[in-house]
Amino acid sequence: MNFIEIIKRAALDAVKQSYPLELIFAKVIQEEDIPNNKELLIQVEQKKPLKRAFFIENGKLDGLEEGDRLVILQVQGGQRFYILEVLENDSN
Repeated sequence: MNFIEIIKRAALDAVKQSYPLELIFAKVIQEEDIPNNKELLIQVEQKKPLKRAFFIENGKLDGLEEGDRLVILQVQGGQRFYILEVLENDSN
């Protein structure tokens, strides 16, 4: 990485730090099924699917179904997410 790329990256990081939250979209790719030991999995952009532990509990995690689309806030500087809204299911 050359000096100019380092400066650009530092500038971009500084801008991100000024916005503590980022609005993003996600999709439920696996429902939670406690009797069958299946965990809730949510796909956030192109990242590895996230489990329930990454989300701040607000009551909206319960009852999510495979295919539900979500509007979430990502807390900058960490791997924490907050579900703002559950949109209609893709299969409807």
